Amino acid sequence: MIGMLFLAAIVVWVMQTLLALWQFRRFNRRVKELRRFGRVAIGKSKGRFLAGAIVLLCIDEDCRIIKGELLEGVTVFAKCRPFTALNELNLLSIHKSICEERGLTRQQVRAALNARQDYLSYQELQQEKRHVSVTPAGR
Repeated sequence: MIGMLFLAAIVVWVMQTLLALWQFRRFNRRVKELRRFGRVAIGKSKGRFLAGAIVLLCIDEDCRIIKGELLEGVTVFAKCRPFTALNELNLLSIHKSICEERGLTRQQVRAALNARQDYLSYQELQQEKRHVSVTPAGR
């Protein structure tokens, strides 16, 4: 009896791992497809009791959101779907009240704001790298 429970637990764990990898591969494919249109800012909001949300915001060279996708759900079967609520806005100018005006849920607002913050952090890091590479050695 205990052996059967142990075996069942192993089978469930392996299935969960395989399904998570499958979802991760699908997600990566969507990111690659969006990158054909421009840079992609990714924001996430983990849910404890609610479904989590991941927002993919494709931006042009002026940081204007040209396309968005949303991955929201509690299972590995959740899929990316179109997310147009923030289209045409500048990524750097979005804030909580704009998101709420456009009807985003609490998790979607958190994910969108996280995408903005992660993009700003990435840009800051890139500037630091450029500054370091320009600075002469020994200084």
